[in-house]
Parts: sequence; C-alpha cells; structure tokens
Amino acid sequence: MSVKDAALSKGTPAETIPTPAGKYDLPFMLRFGWGMGTLGPALVMSAFNILMLRFMTDSLGIGVAIAGLLIAGSKLYDAVTDPLVGILSDRINARASRRRPWLLFGGIGLTASFLLMFIVPAIGNTGTMIAYMTVVLLLYATAYSAFSVPYLAMPVEMTSGHTDRYSLMMWRVVAVGIASLAASGLGLAIIDGFGGGRAGHAAMALILAPAVLLSILAAWFFTRNAKFTRRRIDEKLPPIGEQARQIATNQPFVILLGVKFLTLSILGMQAAQPFFFNQILNLSDAALGSYFIVQGLVLLSSQWLWVRIGARFGKRLSLIGALVLMTIMSLTWLAAGANDPSWQIYARAVFMGLGQGGVMLMGQAMLPDTIEYDNLRTGHHREGLFSSFYTTVEKVAQAAGVASIGAFLGLMGYVGGMVGEQPDSALWAIRMSVAAFPALMCGGATVLLFFYDLTEERLNTIRADRVNAASRG
Repeated sequence: MSVKDAALSKGTPAETIPTPAGKYDLPFMLRFGWGMGTLGPALVMSAFNILMLRFMTDSLGIGVAIAGLLIAGSKLYDAVTDPLVGILSDRINARASRRRPWLLFGGIGLTASFLLMFIVPAIGNTGTMIAYMTVVLLLYATAYSAFSVPYLAMPVEMTSGHTDRYSLMMWRVVAVGIASLAASGLGLAIIDGFGGGRAGHAAMALILAPAVLLSILAAWFFTRNAKFTRRRIDEKLPPIGEQARQIATNQPFVILLGVKFLTLSILGMQAAQPFFFNQILNLSDAALGSYFIVQGLVLLSSQWLWVRIGARFGKRLSLIGALVLMTIMSLTWLAAGANDPSWQIYARAVFMGLGQGGVMLMGQAMLPDTIEYDNLRTGHHREGLFSSFYTTVEKVAQAAGVASIGAFLGLMGYVGGMVGEQPDSALWAIRMSVAAFPALMCGGATVLLFFYDLTEERLNTIRADRVNAASRG
C-alpha cells in the first residue's frame, strides 16, 4: 500500500495530499464550470461598484454622502450574514454537497436584487426613495452572502494540490474579467445607448440579468460530482468565540485578510471613475466603457501569463510585483487631463489590467492554502467559516472604499448632476480618489506581504508530515 493510500485509509483528508505539479485531479468542465459561476455575482458587483453611487446621486436624487453611507451600511450588514452562512454551511452534514444548494438560493436572490437596484419605481419622495434603496441593498447583501461564502469554501474541499487551485482561481478571475467587461464596457454602452438616467440603467439590468442567472446555474450544474468533505460525527467544533480566536492565530490567513482589505477597497474606490472621466477628462460614459473593455481584456488574457509567473516565483512575490505595477499606474492619473491623447488613457488601461490580473489570481489562490493550513493545524473542517471571514472583509473593504469616496466628495463640495461646473475642491477630490488613494492601498498591501510566509514548499512539507504520521499510526 502506498503512503497516500495508507493515509487515506486512516482518515487523512484528501486535500492534505498534494497532486503532482502540472497534473489535474479535477476534470476540465468542473474547473471551468465552477470558475464561471462567479461571472454572475462579479457582474452584479462590478455594476454596483462602478455605477451605484453615481446612479443614486445623479439619477435618484439622493445626496452623495447619504448614498455612500447606504452602500457602506449594506456592506457592513454582511459582517453578520457572512459568518452566519459560513457556520450553517459548515454544520450541515448532508449526503450531497453541503455547499451547492446555497449557490442556487443565492443566485436567484442576486438576480432579483440586480433588477430591483436599477429598475427603480417612480418615487417622488426622497425619504421613501432612501427606504426603498435600503431594502434592496440589504436583499442584495443577503443574496451575495448566501452564494459567495459556500462558493469560496468549495475549492479547499474539491482540490488536493496547487495545480488544481491555480486552475480553479484562474477560471474564476477569467469570469471576473468577463463580468467587468459586461458591466463596465457593455453595461455603460447600453446605458449611453438608451439615453442614460433611469431608463438607461433599467435597460442595462434587463439585458444583463439573464447572464447573471445562467452563470450561477452553470456552476451549480457542473459541480454536481465535485468532491466535498463531510464533518465527522465525532467532530465537535469549538464555540464560535474560540474558533475566532483560533483563526486569529493563523498568521498567513490574517495577513491575507489585511492584503485583501487594502486591495479590495480599491474596487469600492472605482465609484470615482465615472466622475473622473466626466468631470476631469470631459469624456462620456461610452469612453469610460471603452477604457474598462481594454482593461478587462488585458486582465483576461494575462491569466495564463500570471499562472506561469506564479509557478516560477511563487504567489507572494508575484502578488508583490502586480501591486507595484498597480501603484505606479494609479499615480499616473495625477497628471491626467482633458487634453491627453487617447493612447495614454488606453496605455493605463493595459497596465492596470495586467496588474489587476495578477493581484486577483494570486490573492485568491492563497486563500485555499491558508484554509488548508488551519485544517492541518487543528484537524477541523470549517471552510465555510473561513470563507465567511474572507467575504466579510471583501465587503467591508468595498464599503470603506465607496463610503470614503462619497464622504470625501461631499465634504469637498461635489454637487450631483453638475457636469463641468464643480468647485475646484471637488475636482481635486475626484483626482485624489482615482490616483493617490488606490496607490496608498497598494503600497500598504505590499508591506504586509513581506510578513507572509506560507510558501508552497512549507505547505507541502506540512502535508508530507501529516501523511507520514498517518502512515506510521
């Protein structure tokens, strides 16, 4: 009997036994289908991050500071729903996958909330409009939690090595890139083509909503034969407070959370991009859509390059390189103006897409490693709880980004609906929001990564020690 077979016969979880480099345990359609499942949620999230703040201020008549607070509040609400979903999905001991039913439930809710966010009834009273948007944003947050927490827990259960994890996360990033193209490129073109305002945003939601639902159904269908872990009958999970303390001692995971908070806050700050293109560059939504199309195409096409870079230099160093590139490109917006030639704008799109591709792939590929590290340390299977902390940080970061932009623009005198007539203080604030703030976030994440030490070699050593111990026992 081989060491691997001996380990399995003694109950060692399959994910602790690494797959040889370059070989896949998972069939292609499972890896592809799972990755494409994020297209729908990412499409909704991209539209939310890029469009929602301006839509609420310029189309619905809600003040920019209040709109920012509403968006931030809906994200902070996830600090409750994410751990709750994670705990529930961990404690289910079903014969079928304990994660997949959540994909279906969350996906239907996401599709419905996407439509309700941008197809807004005629409400003349501002207070009633604020109440309506509050309910819809909470529905969106709940549905996103129901989908994303179990979804992100699945790679640890399905995979047994770095090769499969790279592939899963690569297809997920590809789906995010497609979603970004659909939301920012096609979405903005639809809005512009239907005359902007409420009518344009409603048309955008109606046209893109079927893609949201179909991608989620695809992930649910193609993962029907996926491997998953079942909690042992005798496994007693500690109280939630003790689990939180144990998670806090997982240094690689805590550092990764800090990195994700800083980098994902930049997504929230993308809410300033439409203001920047309209007010600083004097360009239309269609031009902004073209910029995001180029950026998204580069992000997509760079994934195979980043997989090779990651295999050569490791995830941590590759992520640092991508962050440095994003820092430099963000700072170039400080010198941008209305008379800049188009090639300069699109050059930024190319290099920003390249940097974002690396940041997204490497950061997401690190998550299963840190969760597996917990299993190897403690013997507990609590992938859902870890994923809930991760997704909570994602949303809090985006909330912080959007709220800070909304509050900052409001403080500096931005007035909704006024193109080309903003005070100089508001224009300066817009420029800082797309240049200086993202650069600071990337720089902080780079510093944190110098303390991250969970390399592929270290994880393989821990796995081997676990397998050898099981074979001797």
